[in-house]
Amino acid sequence: MKIDSYHKILTYHDFENVSNFEKQLQIISRLPKVLVTTDDGDLSFYTNAFPLLVKYNIPAILFIIPSLIGTNQPFWWNEVYHYLGKAAGSEKIKELKSIPNQERVDYLNQLRNNAEKPLLKQQQLTVEQIHEMQNKGIVIANHSFTHPMFDQCTEAEIRSELQNTRAFFEENKLNGYSFFAYPNGSHNAVSEKVLKEEGIEYAFLFDHKISHGKRNPLRISRLSLNDYTPIWKFKLILSGWHSKLLPITKSIHQILKK
Repeated sequence: MKIDSYHKILTYHDFENVSNFEKQLQIISRLPKVLVTTDDGDLSFYTNAFPLLVKYNIPAILFIIPSLIGTNQPFWWNEVYHYLGKAAGSEKIKELKSIPNQERVDYLNQLRNNAEKPLLKQQQLTVEQIHEMQNKGIVIANHSFTHPMFDQCTEAEIRSELQNTRAFFEENKLNGYSFFAYPNGSHNAVSEKVLKEEGIEYAFLFDHKISHGKRNPLRISRLSLNDYTPIWKFKLILSGWHSKLLPITKSIHQILKK
């Protein structure tokens, strides 16, 4: 897949509103040079998005977390919501994304061990499902082994994440290791250095922008969307105007709050 040939790159996470997502794909199918990417590898990609992407022949990349494949282990942020509730969970997740990775890991272990609620389980993709999608043209790509924040990891932690992922991809004959999406879009100079050394050709951000001019292959912009994004807003985002207006809208909100 030649990433440079795609002008607009979209990113999703999960898929429940199948009807609206199909309307979005119908629009995408009429546009040139649009790539659909999905982070995390939620099972709903396989059940709801994959059949439609094949139906409309839309190029797509699925960034997976190999440590979860074939398990009932949940995404770590879903665990935080489960144990703390939505409001407190949202605040804690923000905090966990901004502290050193080992502290995040230690906190999550304590949360599980001390929780009064039963352990959360979440059905994840299987290797067989991943192979089925790859055989139909979906690029199965790299979202790190356990989904830490790379700007909060040590160099050794980043290297371990990538080496464990490469081993999984080689063992299971997956073709997209060199395509990488930063978890949470978080990156720094150390992570870029290690990515290069560990064979990553393209790394994708989560910045809600359209790339213009010559791209840094390790800082590729993506537009953020949901399967439930209304069609009027979907068209506005694809036009590029939404990302231009968003900073202005945020500034107005800040002024009104004062």
